[in-house]
Amino acid sequence: MASDKESLTGISHEEAQEFHRYFVKSAILMSLFPFLAHISMWLYQPWL
Repeated sequence: MASDKESLTGISHEEAQEFHRYFVKSAILMSLFPFLAHISMWLYQPWL
């Protein structure tokens, strides 16, 4: 089956899944920090 073959990048399917899991977590965190910063600034001093 194709699951035991390596991809074009040379990483296994399990390694790709682990990388994807960390990538998604870091993307969520990088989106969450600016969102929280904007909310806290809005609570401190509304600009609209």
